[in-house]
Amino acid sequence: MGQTTARTTAPALADHVAALVEQTFTTVDGLRAQAEAAFAAAGPLTSTTLNPLRPHVNAALGGLISGAGVITVPLTDGLPGLEWWMGADPAQRTRLVLDVDPDSDTYVDLRRMPWFSVPLETGRRHLTGPYVDYVCAEQYTLTFTIPVRAGTQVTGIAGADVTVGDLERVLRPALRAVGLTVALVNSHGRVIAGSTAQHITGSLLRDPNIGAAILEGTSQSLPDGVHVHPCGALPLAVVTWPAPR
Repeated sequence: MGQTTARTTAPALADHVAALVEQTFTTVDGLRAQAEAAFAAAGPLTSTTLNPLRPHVNAALGGLISGAGVITVPLTDGLPGLEWWMGADPAQRTRLVLDVDPDSDTYVDLRRMPWFSVPLETGRRHLTGPYVDYVCAEQYTLTFTIPVRAGTQVTGIAGADVTVGDLERVLRPALRAVGLTVALVNSHGRVIAGSTAQHITGSLLRDPNIGAAILEGTSQSLPDGVHVHPCGALPLAVVTWPAPR
């Protein structure tokens, strides 16, 4: 993952973010392909069908990716397929365990999780966050997911987690190099990373003009010297404000 250290522009920062995101989605798509190959080679699909994916999941971890794997809806044995591991350091990796018993106090309803439900409902990849990931990292997180199909049926997701802290560390030189007040935000105007204490992770930009420009997905100049630069076709944008006088 390269870092930008020289003076840069907001559009260049947006391109840099888009490249990092697409690189992560490429890794996730590789897990999707492995999962679909495992489904195609299996007989009845059970919770153990995904076990052969473990080496591929572990290979995906590292760099920005702190958690990765494949999670499905309950299969023929009544359990979800779950091959998800956490930890960039191979010596400290742990496997995710989910309580899928609806009668349990710690039950995790996957269909209430946008990173799981949106790809199942739309059949398209999805970027969730920033949100506090209470299931895995208990940190502000971005989760990248792609639907997994068994035949023609969408049965689950392949995904990867990137903590906002790790992404912010990678982007910090580029954020500073823009030379303006700058924030990376999602399509709802929620801040992922910013260059000042005014725009901390999780805070919301409430200016309706900025919100409309982000949703429109085109570079725009707004009143008061504000500029919005989309990160390619992703649901992300770089917003800049004039430097204080």
